[in-house]
Amino acid sequence: MKAYKLIEANLFVDNFGSPEQIETLKQEALYQKLNYPETMAFTNNGCWRSEFKYKDISWLMMGLTNVLNTAIDYYKANDPTYTEKCSAYIKPEVTYWTNINEPGSRNVLHNHDLHHFVACYYLQSEGTGNIVFSNPGNLMENCHPYSPFVSQMAYPPKTGDLLLWPGWMPHQTEINYSKQQRISIALNIRFQTSRGAIREG
Repeated sequence: MKAYKLIEANLFVDNFGSPEQIETLKQEALYQKLNYPETMAFTNNGCWRSEFKYKDISWLMMGLTNVLNTAIDYYKANDPTYTEKCSAYIKPEVTYWTNINEPGSRNVLHNHDLHHFVACYYLQSEGTGNIVFSNPGNLMENCHPYSPFVSQMAYPPKTGDLLLWPGWMPHQTEINYSKQQRISIALNIRFQTSRGAIREG
């Protein structure tokens, strides 16, 4: 007997960055929030969001590239159609923004369906709430509750964690019940191809 994968989405996690590197980015984010309190459109209540650029984020981008390559290699080995799609990839476009969630705030359920992958790097996170992933086929809880992979999956991020997952996976963050801010950098990854930016279906 053989079993074939019909659908699969994985959370790839790596922890990197020295305490000094993390603290430098955290202080830059806090400075920006203090001096430029205007937030991006479509943010969540209690969450300051900005697309400001850090002075040196090269080490984070190198870590992101390593995790992204690991994810791509994994899916190429497990999805026969993905290998052919990857052959058209030229380079990824990476955009990022910073989130600072105050105590009592959360980020509501959403996805990034226009992007191949999404990632999040945590500058301060312990005790500030899990990130929660949902099977998109069960958002209305219309699947049998005892079926496989219909439950939500929660991950408690640690400071220095880089999380990466397919952009189509719905996710949200729990309410920050702590007394400290949750500070993170969210990243969208979309590949250019020989046919231009594509959206696989």
